[in-house]
Amino acid sequence: MNILSLFLFIFASYRLRKGYNMKIRILVVLLAAWGFVSCVSVQTISFDQLCPAKFSMPEQVKNVAVVNNMPSIPEAKGNLATLGNLDGDGKQTAEAFANALADSKYFNQVVICDSALNEEQVSDAGIRSLPHEDVIRLAQDLGVDVLFSLDRVFLQNEKKNIIYPGLIEPWPVVVTRVTPVVSIYSPARERPLQVIAPMDSLEWDLDRMPSDKELVKYTAAFSAEVLAHQVVPYWEHTERAYFTGGCVEMRDAAVYVKEGDWEGAKALWLSLYEHRKSGKVKARAALNLALASEMTGDLDAARKWLDEAGKRVEPGSDEDRIYKYLALKLEERRAGFPHLQIQMRRFGNNLPE
Repeated sequence: MNILSLFLFIFASYRLRKGYNMKIRILVVLLAAWGFVSCVSVQTISFDQLCPAKFSMPEQVKNVAVVNNMPSIPEAKGNLATLGNLDGDGKQTAEAFANALADSKYFNQVVICDSALNEEQVSDAGIRSLPHEDVIRLAQDLGVDVLFSLDRVFLQNEKKNIIYPGLIEPWPVVVTRVTPVVSIYSPARERPLQVIAPMDSLEWDLDRMPSDKELVKYTAAFSAEVLAHQVVPYWEHTERAYFTGGCVEMRDAAVYVKEGDWEGAKALWLSLYEHRKSGKVKARAALNLALASEMTGDLDAARKWLDEAGKRVEPGSDEDRIYKYLALKLEERRAGFPHLQIQMRRFGNNLPE
């Protein structure tokens, strides 16, 4: 088993024991593996990045309420783990969703109404829309502009065999697909402003699959986070890579990076780019300058430096891999930036305190 396979194996083992969602950051794993292989020249940094919500709420929406509109479900069993379909708990999920919205500090006030509005049983109920007169009454009683109606939380457990690099035998896991459904209501509209039903997944080691009771509790918090990301900006932990070795200037710049002095690092990388003739050195300096520009908020300059680096990287090289990774992350950020600006206007494009 080579170093890369070993690292992926350890990562997979940890991930399955803890029960993480299925969005594996393969590029990050590869970058970390490169750190083992060529630790003298590549380092990674981690930081929290503000990401836009999928849907933009109007600025005039200041006060919101989360209401539990789910049908009642039988109490989940603590000694049984079910393969197949389950329903989440409306009260737990509504409370967790309201807490997630309140923690975001995006709205002036978040009200919770976790008493079940839907008296139907889960066995004979689909998704029930709130009548318009109920929306008007609830909005007035709760003093809010918008209602987030939690309509259902669908859970589906499925056994799968996953093949990881370096493993001879497939790894048996249970995949839990989680699909919470929320309708967004305004008293000024007869129909929902939006119905959101994001799907995300969790993986469990087959031997550590939680009981139905544990799963319902865990997926309530998980569903709340998934839903909150749909309607309010959120912080996401992310990673980048940069070159540190090969010459004194690169090593000195790495010290500046560790101290958070991006301008100091940028000056050294710019000097290298302007005065060195080596295409590899210029490519590495340009890639680092792209990262420095992104970290100081100049995404246009970051794109420019990536273009400069792209002219000099050799296909299949470390520089090429870092270039592709940085380009992917930058384009993701640039694509979401206009939406983030719109969503942060209520704070004057400043972060809420």
